[in-house]
Parts: sequence; C-alpha cells; structure tokens
Amino acid sequence: MEAFFSTWLITMMRTSALMAVMPAFSMAGVPAKLRVALGALCALFITSGLPAMDLKSWSLVHLIMLMGSEFMVGLLLGFVSKMFFYTLDVAGSLIAMSIGIMMPSDINPYQMGQSSIPTAILYQLAIMILFTTDMHHWLFVGIAKSYEVLPVGQANYGGHIVEDMIRMTADIFPVGIMIAGPILTVSFVLLLLFSILGRAVPQMNVFSESFSVRILAGMMVLGLTCKLMAEHIAQLVREMPYEMLETAKGLIG
Repeated sequence: MEAFFSTWLITMMRTSALMAVMPAFSMAGVPAKLRVALGALCALFITSGLPAMDLKSWSLVHLIMLMGSEFMVGLLLGFVSKMFFYTLDVAGSLIAMSIGIMMPSDINPYQMGQSSIPTAILYQLAIMILFTTDMHHWLFVGIAKSYEVLPVGQANYGGHIVEDMIRMTADIFPVGIMIAGPILTVSFVLLLLFSILGRAVPQMNVFSESFSVRILAGMMVLGLTCKLMAEHIAQLVREMPYEMLETAKGLIG
C-alpha cells in the first residue's frame, strides 16, 4: 500500500502539471483545486497499471529531483497539447486584421487576457469540437500512454525534443493561414476592387468606404466557412494525443 501511494504521488506530478496547462482545463474559470483533483484522479487510474515504486531507499534530494522532472514532463506535454490552440491565435489575428476589426477586443475565457473577436469565436468552436467529438477521452488515453512511452524518471532533455518543438511551432503558421484563407482571399479581392474604384472615382474616399464592406463581407464569409474551419480544427484536435506521444518519445534521448 505504501509503494502504491508513493507511485501515485510521483504519477500525480505529471498529470497535475499537464492538467494545469491543457486546453479547456486551464481556463480561468476552472478552479485550481479542480485541476489538481482531476490530475490526482487521473493519476489514480494510471497508477493501477504501473509497477509499484519503492522509494524508501531514495534520498530526499533524489526524490525532489524525480518529482521536479515529472512535473516538467507534464508541463511540456501540456504545452504541446496547447500549442495547437496557438494556431487559432494566428488564424484569428489574420482574420481580424484582414477585415479591419483588430482594435475591438474582448475577454477570452480560454486565455488569460483579451483577444480579437474572431480568435474568441475560433476558441469556442475548438472547445465545442473537443468535447462533442469525445476527443478529450483520447487526451486522457494519450496521458496514460505517455507512461508506456516515457516511464517515470526516464526523461532525458538532451534528446531530439528541441527539433520536435521547432517542427511543431513551424506547423502553426501554415494551418493558421489555411483556416483564415477564405477570408484573406475575399479581403484581398475587395481591396483590389476598391483600389480600382479609387482610380476611377477620385472624389470618393475609398479608404473609409471600404471598411464597412470589408467587415460585412468578412463576417459573411466567416459564417459560411465555419464548416471548413471546423474540419481544420478537428484535424488539429485529433493530432494532439499523437504529438504528445511523439514529444514523450523525444524525451527518451
């Protein structure tokens, strides 16, 4: 029983840190106690399938180092799972900039601060897809599988984890452009038409007149392409558990 409790305590370091930064569970409205409790519950289920660890012979320094290492692994895996949502920041910023609503911002409940209105809409769409498609279950499966790929105390930060993080960071921008692509195209066409109109009718203040048209056309295209955006977001959500496991493999060395 004592060995089981010790294993559960070490396991909880990774799961609790992961829950603290994982998308949907790291919202400002989710109490910190609930995150810790959910991490402890998740660790309890995972511990039943792990070999018991006898920590009696471990010194206090080695125990603290082990707990710190597992905590860092949890933070890194949680950051990887949240990195896909940074794609929505890129897409939302591009949409807001292209249709001229970059200045109005609102409180984003999924972030610590304010963001543009399209970004908040994309975040809400992503969270809805995450739970309605039951992909949050696969996230928990990915957490459990991470202990098979990267056992407790086997993390090696000198592996190819840096290359993996650079690759995942580079993938953010193309996907963000694909999500915002239809609205960027419509905005470019409108700017081109108003530029031609400005040359044809010099008396017209094309710069101010184009704002309302761009906003109206951009919001219409945003509503019409929600299904296309949802497909890109669903693909991102499906890849989250696999990228978590790839990151865990990168920590092996």
